[in-house]
Amino acid sequence: MYSEARSSIASEESEKKLVGRDLSDCKAQLFNQFGQNYRITGQRQIFKAGFLGFGQKEMYEVKYIVNSKPVAPVESFQKSRDEFIQKTGASVTNTLQLANIDKRIEELTKNLDQKLKEIADNTSASDKPLSIQKIEELLQDNEFTFKYINQISTRLRAELTLEELDDFDLVQKTVVDWIGESIKIAPNIPHKYPHVIILVGPTGVGKTTTIAKLAGTMIKEAQAKGEPKPRIRMITIDRTRVGAEDQLRRYGDIMNIDVDKAESADDVKEIFNNYKENLDVFFIDTPGYSPNDFENIGKMRQTLEVQGIHPDVYLTVTATAKAKDLVSIIQNYETFNFNSVIVTKWDETTAVGNVVSVLSEKGKSVSYITDGQQVPRKIERAKVVKFLTNLVDFKIDRLHIDDKFPEDK
Repeated sequence: MYSEARSSIASEESEKKLVGRDLSDCKAQLFNQFGQNYRITGQRQIFKAGFLGFGQKEMYEVKYIVNSKPVAPVESFQKSRDEFIQKTGASVTNTLQLANIDKRIEELTKNLDQKLKEIADNTSASDKPLSIQKIEELLQDNEFTFKYINQISTRLRAELTLEELDDFDLVQKTVVDWIGESIKIAPNIPHKYPHVIILVGPTGVGKTTTIAKLAGTMIKEAQAKGEPKPRIRMITIDRTRVGAEDQLRRYGDIMNIDVDKAESADDVKEIFNNYKENLDVFFIDTPGYSPNDFENIGKMRQTLEVQGIHPDVYLTVTATAKAKDLVSIIQNYETFNFNSVIVTKWDETTAVGNVVSVLSEKGKSVSYITDGQQVPRKIERAKVVKFLTNLVDFKIDRLHIDDKFPEDK
């Protein structure tokens, strides 16, 4: 929120706005334009839309006012000259003395201008090494959060020497390693049968299609190993989206999987108890609600509270979601005690810093990534290398990250 300390500014110009990377950058821009002849009246963090409106960056906006009668350096020197002449009793007609004073003023003015430029340059850089500034820009372009970027910058200052910071390739390699280390991959562990899998998440993230992809992948993997086809059943409790049941039934028909509909916790319990002895996997598709729709999310939670099913719950989010929306989604769906996250619509974005940042800050793991609409293809187990190779404009040492983050780790 803007500061409310807005006293009378009758002698000053109207309030204006300026946007920068952070508060230091805003102050540097103001200093370059007005020197010390400005006053900040308000400040706040904002989110600025990215290219073509996709993605966003955390920026800083300040409101400021400029004095209507600035005291320029030359004017100050002129005043000092007049005072000097008056004190020494010099004659106004003494042209030689005035010429010497004017020459000295000119020299001092040039020196002052140079000093001001050096101060402005140092201020705009915020005393950061060039390599850290460049890394911060790369992280911003990849839509990492402000908090995540600050943590990386602080760690670079603390752990790398000045000599190492001068080696930008080393800095990039180090940061890529740290990003990889911040990504938690959910382990692929065996489960008791029947294995109950529930997908929750906002509307439009592709939960139904993802269930079909998971089911199809299980069938294909069994075929590849020469094992019997897993016994799968799918149910939907989605009563809000038109065609939700029909969509799931179409997938079921293609894969020869039975599909049921449930409207209450009793329905879910009855279906589960009727078939659990002859099932390997039991999928439950859920409706999508806004993360702020607490009432319906609460009702859905009650519908899924079935004793004895011991489900694995996955939160489904899109790779295109804004960082602040991901934070809200995770917070409001934590009531489901979800095990990990499935990231969908990977093909619809080129920046994955938003997902990496928020999952890292919230301590959540990622299990699957989906890409496109094809069933059962376009789904894979999440891998650290998958995230790192999608970093835009970073120099990636593929051999190094493959060795550091092996798939079976």
